[in-house]
Order: sequence, then C-alpha cells, then structure tokens
Amino acid sequence: MALRKALARATALRAMAACPVSARGAATTTTTTIGRASADATASALARSHAHGGAVAAVARARRAITTRNQVENEIYDRSRQEIPLGNRVPSTAVDAWIAPNATIAGDVDVGNSSTVWHGAVLKGDLGAVRVAGWTNIMEKVVIDAAGAAARIGQHVTIGACTSISAATVENNVLVGARSVLSPGSHVESNAILEAGSVVEENQLIPSGQRWGGNPARFIADVDGNEAKEIVTIGDDIRGAAEDHADQTLPWGNAYWQTEKLRASLLKE
Repeated sequence: MALRKALARATALRAMAACPVSARGAATTTTTTIGRASADATASALARSHAHGGAVAAVARARRAITTRNQVENEIYDRSRQEIPLGNRVPSTAVDAWIAPNATIAGDVDVGNSSTVWHGAVLKGDLGAVRVAGWTNIMEKVVIDAAGAAARIGQHVTIGACTSISAATVENNVLVGARSVLSPGSHVESNAILEAGSVVEENQLIPSGQRWGGNPARFIADVDGNEAKEIVTIGDDIRGAAEDHADQTLPWGNAYWQTEKLRASLLKE
C-alpha cells in the first residue's frame, strides 16, 4: 500500500512539472521547480527501494539454494540409528532395556536386563567389548569405549551425565558422579562412590566401600551401609523415570510410517 501511494505521488508531481509556466505565474514557477525536484527525489528513492528489494530477493534465493543442497538438515525426523553393527561386531540389548532415541550403541556392546541408556550417550565397541550388566543406568552424554581392552560395568551401577569411561572396570553397586573420567585400566570396586568431576588415573584402583573424589581422585571417607543402600535406590528411581520415557516412544519398526506420511503432507503444501 505504501509503495502504491509513493508511485501515485510521483506521477502527480511529474504531471504538475510538465504544465506551462505562463499559465501559473511566478509563484507557479516556484511550485513547478519544487514539484519536479520532489518527483525526481521520489523516483530515485523508489529506484533504490526496488534495487534493495532485488538484492534481498537474490540473497533469499541463494539461501534457499544452499539449504536445498543439504536436505539432511531440513528433515523433520532424525535418520540416525540407535544400534550400529560394525562388521562382525553387533550390538545386543536386553528386551526390557531402554535405549533413548538419540543414544548410540555401536559394535560389540551388550546391555543387560532393565538397564537404561539415556539421551546422547555413546557406547562404542569398535576396538573391544563393552559390557553393561543388568539394572544399570548410563546417563546423558556418557561415553564408554573399549580402547584395546574391554570396558565392563556391573549391576546396579549409575554413571552420571557427561562421564567418560575408557577400557575401565566398574563393579556392582557403584555410583559415579557426573563429568567424571575413568582412564584405561582403572578399576572401581563394589559399593564405592565417586564424587562428581573425579578423575581416576590409568590403572588406579578405587577400593570397595570407599568414597573418592578430585583430580586426581583421592580417598575422602568410608561408605556406610545407608549410603550403599542409597546407590540402589537412586538407580531404581532412574529406571522408573525411564519407564515414563519409554511409554512415549513409538513402537520400534513402525515409526518411519508416521514420519514419511508427515513429510509427504508437508511437501504438498
């Protein structure tokens, strides 16, 4: 609407500028001169506006061309897989284990009964075996790999978010705090607790029934009976939350039907 008004005003001013000066006198001459200048200025402004609009349109077309070439980023669903076989190394998960939709289990990895692997976690068995026993929780963005030797996680273990475990052993009933590091060859015995941010060095042993923490990890205190029982309680609560997440997951093997239908309907619009 504003563009139409500007064009109409420019046309009127040019028509006024084209009228004979003698019919309007000296005062009209001044008006004509101002009108012609105003018309020229308006026309120049409109030309700049059109040029700017053309540039904006060109940028928009370029952006569309770029995004068109990379269709993966524009997809309405994630094509990544939870389980990735690597040659003869094939992941295996228990029927009642819960694997988050964007967690990744690759290669020689076993996940035991009622265990949970949360969002963004990666269990990588490309260079060796990764074994996760039953009733264990691998929290968000945990990375477990087997760099030349097996990585073994026992029963009733909770591995805190963003923890890195490389070719290490964690026995039963252990709580590992968030953002901890277990270096290759390290060993955490049963009923032990690692504080958040702990760094267990290569081949270091964390004895049973003790609390350790720091960088490098050092002894803090003994774990009493109530604390040992609390490790199991924490794990049970986490698995209860995982059941709520599992209830919202589409049935395995049929999810692509819904996503393909949605994609087709959006492409028609």
